Amino acid sequence: MISLKFLYSNPLGALLTGSKCHSTSSSSSTTGGNGTSTTSGNSDEWAVVPADQDPAVVRDPQWQRYALSIPRAQSFRGVLLQGYLVHPHVLRGLHDFKIRADDVFVITYPKSGTTWMEEIVSLIYNGGDPERVKNKLLAYRVQHLEVGPPVGHLWHLRKTRAPRLLATHLPLRLIPKQLQQAKCKVIYVIRNPKDNAVSYYHHHKISTFLGNYKGSWDEFLAHYMDGHVVYGSWFEHVLPYWQFYLEHPDRVMVVSFEELKIDLSGMVRRISQFLGKPLGADAIAAVANHCSFDQMKNNNMVNREVLPITDLFDMSQSKFMRKGIIGDWKNYFTPEQSKAFDELYAERMADSGLDLVFEPQDALERMRKLGRIIVTPDPRVSWGSSDPDTPDEEGSTQSCPCFFDSPTLTRRDVPLHHSFLTPDPLSLTG
Repeated sequence: MISLKFLYSNPLGALLTGSKCHSTSSSSSTTGGNGTSTTSGNSDEWAVVPADQDPAVVRDPQWQRYALSIPRAQSFRGVLLQGYLVHPHVLRGLHDFKIRADDVFVITYPKSGTTWMEEIVSLIYNGGDPERVKNKLLAYRVQHLEVGPPVGHLWHLRKTRAPRLLATHLPLRLIPKQLQQAKCKVIYVIRNPKDNAVSYYHHHKISTFLGNYKGSWDEFLAHYMDGHVVYGSWFEHVLPYWQFYLEHPDRVMVVSFEELKIDLSGMVRRISQFLGKPLGADAIAAVANHCSFDQMKNNNMVNREVLPITDLFDMSQSKFMRKGIIGDWKNYFTPEQSKAFDELYAERMADSGLDLVFEPQDALERMRKLGRIIVTPDPRVSWGSSDPDTPDEEGSTQSCPCFFDSPTLTRRDVPLHHSFLTPDPLSLTG
């Protein structure tokens, strides 16, 4: 195993990472990990620059203060990224990265349930048998698109055997072109932004590659609400992916952290169906047990306490998997902060049709009533039509319901995994 200190304070490590070449130009040709040339265009659009040289960051003292707290912070197409594990040549090579039809991507804004979903998907692809993954690090089973070994990362991903299980935190506009075209299955995980902000704050504090953030909660929340944090704005991440799902409901599944928390068995069933790998009852129960929070927190294959790079996290302050609950935000937000955030949320989410829950009881009640928290507001999505009142095959016109309260589907073009069925009663907690 190697350490961040070795990679960035040692001449050999600097050679491996190219860290002396942190500032990159907008050259039209870059060299990929396999030595081949990849083209990204002739404009500054593909430039990766140190954050302290980004005019937008420099103009905003608060944003600049945050950026300076992130080691080797870099700006790529207006999005702030950490520079320890995300390399400029990888970023510039992503646009033309080839997607395979049998790839599966787990995409999230950081601290939304990424590790949780990665483990679920990995188990589904291992037949729901935890024994098959008990000695394999999750980092090797589900590989991150933009984060990886300092040398030859994209080359390694290209050579990975099918099916590739991949993950990314990148906003929609930064992912590969073919992935933007939904060339493979995508699972997008959302967490309510108040809980997400709290979790991301603690993640900053324990993450060496994020500088073990020393600022206060109040300061961090201000950065978060402005969208001036690593990977950018929660709103600018979530809303484009929500639209992406609305346009490709057969290839994209949106799952909420809260759904996993309340009905893990039911969601494992739906996810396995979406992936074309339906599991039986015993396998679903095994996955749900293996992926419970307590099991995950104590599993060194997934809890980030064993990693190829040893000092990514300072676990003396907090664990990577901290609480995993709904509503922890109430322990951090002041009434004034909560009111200000609610106003921002209402403004940014207006007319999106995406209605999240912030309270555990609200989550439970919606799951009991609808079977899902993520519900499609527009019947055109599930019915594959640009008009909700289009004639059916017999020529009649009917209005399509927004929700399904029965397992009997009346139209064959409604994806089963998006139907809002009442969950198995025994799978609901509380």
